[in-house]
Amino acid sequence: MSPPVLELRIHGVNNTPPDAMLALPDHAVEQFRGDRFGSFWRPRPDKLAELPPDHPGQVPADVRREAYSWGGMARSSPGVPGSGVPSVLANVLGRIGWALLLPFGLANVAYWSRKLPDDSVPSTRRMVWWNAGRGAASTRLFGLGLTVLLVLAVCEVAIDVYAVQCSLPGTTCRRLPDFLDVLGDPARHVRVLAASAVPVLLLLGLMALTSLSRSRYEMTSARTPQRRAGVMLSRASMWEGSPRIRRLTRLHLSAGCCVVVLATSTQLWQHVFFLALTVLAAGVLAVVMARVVVTATDCPDVPSTEQGGLWSWLLMISSVVVLVAHGFGLYAIAPVFDGPLWLTAWGPPVVTAALLGSVLAAWSWRRNDAKGPLVLLVLFVTCMVATYWVPLAWTGAVLFGGVLAWRARPRAGDEFQAWRGAGPGVLLGLSLVSSVMMATVLVLTFRGWVGTGLRAPVFYSWFSAAFAVALVPLLLLVLSQAFVLLSRLITPAVLDDEGEVLVVRARHVVAVTHRAENVAGVLSVLGVLALLLTCYLTFASPDWGQSPAVAWVVGKGDWVTGLAGVAVVGSFVGAGMLTNRRPLGLLWDLMCFLPRTAHPFAPPCYAERAVPEIADRSREFLDESPDHRVVLSAHSLGAVLAVAALYALPSGYLERVQLLTYGVQLRPYFGRIFPELLGPAVLGTPPVRAGALFSCDPWRREPGDVPERGLASLLGPHWINLWRRTDYLGFPVHGWEDNALDRRANETDGSPDKVETHGDYHLCAAYRDAFTDLVSLELNRSPDRGRGGDGNLERS
Repeated sequence: MSPPVLELRIHGVNNTPPDAMLALPDHAVEQFRGDRFGSFWRPRPDKLAELPPDHPGQVPADVRREAYSWGGMARSSPGVPGSGVPSVLANVLGRIGWALLLPFGLANVAYWSRKLPDDSVPSTRRMVWWNAGRGAASTRLFGLGLTVLLVLAVCEVAIDVYAVQCSLPGTTCRRLPDFLDVLGDPARHVRVLAASAVPVLLLLGLMALTSLSRSRYEMTSARTPQRRAGVMLSRASMWEGSPRIRRLTRLHLSAGCCVVVLATSTQLWQHVFFLALTVLAAGVLAVVMARVVVTATDCPDVPSTEQGGLWSWLLMISSVVVLVAHGFGLYAIAPVFDGPLWLTAWGPPVVTAALLGSVLAAWSWRRNDAKGPLVLLVLFVTCMVATYWVPLAWTGAVLFGGVLAWRARPRAGDEFQAWRGAGPGVLLGLSLVSSVMMATVLVLTFRGWVGTGLRAPVFYSWFSAAFAVALVPLLLLVLSQAFVLLSRLITPAVLDDEGEVLVVRARHVVAVTHRAENVAGVLSVLGVLALLLTCYLTFASPDWGQSPAVAWVVGKGDWVTGLAGVAVVGSFVGAGMLTNRRPLGLLWDLMCFLPRTAHPFAPPCYAERAVPEIADRSREFLDESPDHRVVLSAHSLGAVLAVAALYALPSGYLERVQLLTYGVQLRPYFGRIFPELLGPAVLGTPPVRAGALFSCDPWRREPGDVPERGLASLLGPHWINLWRRTDYLGFPVHGWEDNALDRRANETDGSPDKVETHGDYHLCAAYRDAFTDLVSLELNRSPDRGRGGDGNLERS
């Protein structure tokens, strides 16, 4: 007879292997379902019999213990086997590809930080493209701008620098490696033709990288969950792969092809053929932008009214036809390229100015539903670009940018949201800064490596200098935090309560890491200011920009950019050469939880497979007997998957599921950044302010009112959360004061020289006690418990 309790353990951001989750040697566990990306594991009975009775891996007779491993979906990358030059090169390009996805992933995170529509509030407004959710269309258009920026940077490197400038008199360039230099030394127009294929191949490579992962990771659940009003996680559209990404992918590919055509055809307006190509490519690009805006009604959080598959196919076919015609024209007409391409020089600052306006407008998306920011955005971008002809136009850009910033001023209650309600703008700012930074590293590093006498657009040099200057305040902030921390470590001040000196010092170190939200906000603002200064210097070219002091800063900025290039190559290429693990795994885990909506080249969403698999395994066990129960035991980010899986369960199952979480970030991070997805009304926990920047205890702050609905109300005593003050990623769910939901876990394992931090919760006594308390509870089978009679989240 099957044990009546299923304990399903789900790992967190550290990708704990199954044997460690089950507290057993690796030879004592076996996989019984899944593949190398997502799998279920269980102890081997014959190996359990060999262990002593007090071993932490021993399983009670009435419990079936399993482990669900999802880290392969978030951390593994498709690779090419072999040790030869082609396979090594392919894997290196794959590492670089994952690096290029970082800005796209941040833009996708920004999409979900918007104020999402609440279907629990009656509304008669019809969702069409112009009101399809605040910021939905703008974020998708922002994502298209990131693709254009990337293509322009690659065009600058491949076409302008290598194909054109390296063939001009007075320059000295090194040749490509023999296995890449297949053309030898052809005519300049043939070099341009061959180089035009590089940005297109890059886009196809990114599409293949994300599509291959998507086909392996994303799946559709076998059953439709019960939809609960006001809970986005309970919508079936959240966790199923959708044609919306395929349509958006075709639009981005179309835009990339058009930009490649425009990069060279705009240089050749004197030829009627290339003038016609310029008009055609610009027209297709304009229609692509319009379709991206319209497809905002094709998102999980907005009722779908868009069926744009035919449009996306037509646009992609049209752009490919224009691109092929462009190639034939280059070869047949053999035009003369006698200087740098002006579009790759002036396109990036113009696109960046437009995206900066979106960032400034996004600061107020969660606070205002008025259409004013659209008008202000257009005026801001117009004045910024007009500075090239009228230097005083920068005053208008400052004025309209200041109005956008004033609209984003905090209001009452905003302290319970990330960055005081400016989350979308902060995340879009980080996305834009990282995108321009990568483009700058690519252009300036390649120019310095490939030869001498070459010119790069001043936009990239100005940004490297402006960003280096902007890092100074951030460095001072980090140094001040380090100084305060050092003083508190030398003379340990009491933090939280009395404890051993080693424990108190660990609490102080952890308190510094809990201020990550503040540091990220400062970095975003400083990066946006650096971009504003960069655009001004590029368009206005003021006289003081030629001073020796500024020239010195520009030189040092290029040096900083070179170091950044080495760091990028080291982290994204070197760290993954021996394995297929993605770099910056923790960051990828956080980004990949959210479904791809804003950008088709964002990292694939592992939750689209993990959440249905967890929910389906729970249902399968519960269906075996009406007396069965499931205890979802989730660590860290695994708790987010567990909460989503609970809401993915159909009606009637939730009353037999219990939740044991530990080391989680639900309330202070996910709940603040994504209020509509995992906020107080969904979790049933009181709102929380951000950690104070300089106080000794960053979290001793007055919480908000406990909502009258949410998961805590649904589960009641059937949810227990463990946390430690020495955990740099673990927090209480309800609050730091004593409460029925949160329990303190041991901060040491008895050793005088070791402090427990984010791991090994499942090995401590507090875990065993919490699990015992959960399974000893009688399941509440009242028909109204957790469902309120009509499937809503009101407290029963």
